[in-house]
Amino acid sequence: MDEETLRDRAEAWTRRAAEALCLREQAANRLIAEHYAALADLMAARSVPPTDAEEA
Repeated sequence: MDEETLRDRAEAWTRRAAEALCLREQAANRLIAEHYAALADLMAARSVPPTDAEEA
């Protein structure tokens, strides 16, 4: 899965959380969205080449 797909899924789960009537479902959907967003952030961080200072 690529970063864009992960971000799209995070956005979709955030919308589901906003639409959910049950508080437990809202919380669960927000948690899923946060995990997708975190995975996307990790992928983005891994794709940035290290600077000269970080390599030393």
